[in-house]
Amino acid sequence: MWLWPATTVAVALSVLGWWGISWIAGDVAKCVVDTLGVERGAGWISSLTQGVVSLLLLVVKLKLTKHVVLVCMGPILAMVSEATEVKLTGRELPFSWRRAWKDAWRGLRSALTLAAFEWGVLLMCWLATLALPVMAPFWLVLTWAFGVWVYGASMMDYVWEREALDGRDGLRRSLREWKTALGVGLPFWAWMSLPILAWTVGPVFGGLTGAISAVLMTRTPEPHLATT
Repeated sequence: MWLWPATTVAVALSVLGWWGISWIAGDVAKCVVDTLGVERGAGWISSLTQGVVSLLLLVVKLKLTKHVVLVCMGPILAMVSEATEVKLTGRELPFSWRRAWKDAWRGLRSALTLAAFEWGVLLMCWLATLALPVMAPFWLVLTWAFGVWVYGASMMDYVWEREALDGRDGLRRSLREWKTALGVGLPFWAWMSLPILAWTVGPVFGGLTGAISAVLMTRTPEPHLATT
């Protein structure tokens, strides 16, 4: 039942992303050509400029896709996480629009916090690489591992929210349980790293399986509910 709404959101994000890149690239390329004082007749320069700008925007899109997915699919993933816990523990959580809105708002804040945290770490690693280039392989591995952890921490935050932990306490909990966060985040990262499919299939299967696995890794099933 969660496949279709998740797929709809993922496809919409993909279409908007490509349309946005084309739209922004055209305007930026025009500004660059006008700034350089290139004659309008030199169409190949404008096309080349737009191509370069499109490539740069694509790189930015790939870096930001994770956080856009976490923000836009947050409400769906929160409901999947909750449904999984109900199935696993048998503890019913009555639906309410107030709690649904609260979960969506919490997911948005969590995604933005993790985005700021990750980009801050990436900036520090980049500066460290400039200061000590020989350590570049280490910083590369560190930033990759931290990116995987962000995926896992974002999925585990839905569980921490049901424990009444605020955003900061949930972040600290995920840092303490960093191995679990890496285990939850690695499959999500793998789905989001597939060429082309990362913009459509990746968010759906990566997000749904991530939300489910976060519950399975942090909750113990009731004995009479334990199944294969």
